[in-house]
Amino acid sequence: MAYTLITGATDGVGLRATFELARRGENLIIHGRDEFKLKKTVEELKKMNPSVDVKTVLCDFSDLVQVKETFSKIKNENIRVLINNAGCFDSKGIITKDGFGLTYQVNHLSHFLLTHILLQSLIKNSPSKVIVISSMAHASSVDFKALEQKRFGYSYSAYSCSKLCNILFAFKFSKMLKDKGVSVNCLHPGVINTKLLMEGWGACGADISKAHQMLMYAYDLPEDINGEYLKDFSVSKATDFAYNEKNQDECYRISMKHLEAYLNLTNANP
Repeated sequence: MAYTLITGATDGVGLRATFELARRGENLIIHGRDEFKLKKTVEELKKMNPSVDVKTVLCDFSDLVQVKETFSKIKNENIRVLINNAGCFDSKGIITKDGFGLTYQVNHLSHFLLTHILLQSLIKNSPSKVIVISSMAHASSVDFKALEQKRFGYSYSAYSCSKLCNILFAFKFSKMLKDKGVSVNCLHPGVINTKLLMEGWGACGADISKAHQMLMYAYDLPEDINGEYLKDFSVSKATDFAYNEKNQDECYRISMKHLEAYLNLTNANP
């Protein structure tokens, strides 16, 4: 039995996509950080389609030890699609107990970690997919020196940096996995009135009922579409900075360095 795993599945884009996947009959592993919301989501999914198998993952992405331990427990599940969707917009400049900016850790670093943990499952179940939710609000560049030295901004600057890191990771990983049967794409989901959007920008987007549409477009793409930035239901173009392989390599190197205390990722590499 193969599963689609989606992070941040109890709100916004993730929740709406989870509903659509259940309607299609996809077996799901859904992640959230609130146990009550997870249970409620499972109940709604089973009402929608009693035939789907739904597993839950309770994990707070602001705690890297918890990410490592939680996702290591499910690394042998048959995961065919991984959707890295969970995100936050921190306007206060919070530093996690791991020593990272909250936005950077939740939006990028925790997903970087869990993707490596689940990598062998994705390869085993190929053809498989990794879909990374980024944003058209991604930055035009990253100050790698500041990032490596753990100097983090907050509010929009931190969010836009994390979203560019998402793209750099997706582009790098797509090259690493091109011969393993795993496609990796990233996307802008649209300007949707999610909790995150309203926290950062106010209610300036489309109705939440449309939140899943762009993600499902990426979900349905053929496996030979790989290493692309998707927007408005087509292959689009991210900032030029993201296509420079040296920038992709540097983002990857720093992410690995930031995680060396949590997991020996050399054992997880393809």
